[in-house]
Amino acid sequence: MDRIKLLFVGLPVAFVVAGWVVVAHAQSFRSGNNVTVRSGQTVNSTLFAAGNTIDIAGTVNGDVFCAGQNVHVSGRVRGDVLCAAQNLTISGTVDGDVRLAGQSVTLSGSVGGNATIASQSFELQSNATIARDMTMGSQHATLNGKIGRDLAAGSNSLTIIGEVGRNVQAEVGKLSLDNDAKVGGDINYTSQNTLHKSSRAVVQGSTTRHEPTKQPQKQPGMWVVWPFMLYFYITCIVASLVLVLLFPRLFEHVARGARGHLGMALLVGLAAGILMPIILAGLMITVIGIPLAVLFGLIWLVIVLLAGPVAAYLLGRLLLRRSSNALLIMLVGALILYLLYALPFIGPLFWLVGTWFGIGAIFIQWHHAGRPNYTVGPLPAASRGSNGGM
Repeated sequence: MDRIKLLFVGLPVAFVVAGWVVVAHAQSFRSGNNVTVRSGQTVNSTLFAAGNTIDIAGTVNGDVFCAGQNVHVSGRVRGDVLCAAQNLTISGTVDGDVRLAGQSVTLSGSVGGNATIASQSFELQSNATIARDMTMGSQHATLNGKIGRDLAAGSNSLTIIGEVGRNVQAEVGKLSLDNDAKVGGDINYTSQNTLHKSSRAVVQGSTTRHEPTKQPQKQPGMWVVWPFMLYFYITCIVASLVLVLLFPRLFEHVARGARGHLGMALLVGLAAGILMPIILAGLMITVIGIPLAVLFGLIWLVIVLLAGPVAAYLLGRLLLRRSSNALLIMLVGALILYLLYALPFIGPLFWLVGTWFGIGAIFIQWHHAGRPNYTVGPLPAASRGSNGGM
């Protein structure tokens, strides 16, 4: 049994280490409550950062991947920026593309490539510039800066005050062109409301409004989707409860191992989510690496599938610190987590963060499992007498 456990623990770890050796020389990993790149400081690598507050005021000669509650990039990034946060501000210079997801996103700096935004509220301030295209999904959005080429947007309320170099394609509840707004090409939008256009606003091309699909035609689809979604979430909760009933010790070990390293768990999960597909693709392009790619791909699939239940139990353990009932901990965590997943607009962001937390917690547990003196303290009462887990 010990050899089997060693095999299933050792193979993924060896897999990660092997890939890490290939790319680690070009990576910088930082986590903690506050992660800072000070003004005047230079990071000559790709930067992975996770923490409550992330402040990048210096220069990063590479890409930036980050996740936190409050993120501010005021320095210069000579690559791409991919960040998820509750409050996210880019006021510096990004030479490449930006891909941002958050509850509140503000862009007041310069982007040399494309911008992709998913948020509840988004503001492109007057001094902001996007050299190429912008794709945006936001409940409320105000665009007061300059977009070099095309804008593709989905929003409940979209206000353009600045300049769009070429075309605007939008599906909106309300679309407004205020003040001295300028669109260099055509506007094609789908809305129940007509465009509100200031007398000073300029559209050099044509403006075409399309009626949205009638509500009675959408209703049958909604009756199909919502029961399916409800069934899916109930199935996930039941599966999580079954797993914790079978392996209560394992979930408790994972949760306790990651509880004191939440920033590291998020960072490890984010890094693994980015690096694993790259490593798998690298193995697939070689003949000798295809069997390894299939094996490790299956292991990676299992890890991703377990990430949700692990994140749910971790959330439940954080909320019910004194509880000794593993089933209750999992039930509370799963209910809250899957309700967050179902939220409009920001639900996918919660799904990403939850998956990263779960993956990171699993890898942290594997790391601690190799230490003979690793302890997790007393187990929940629901776990005592059970032979589940490793």
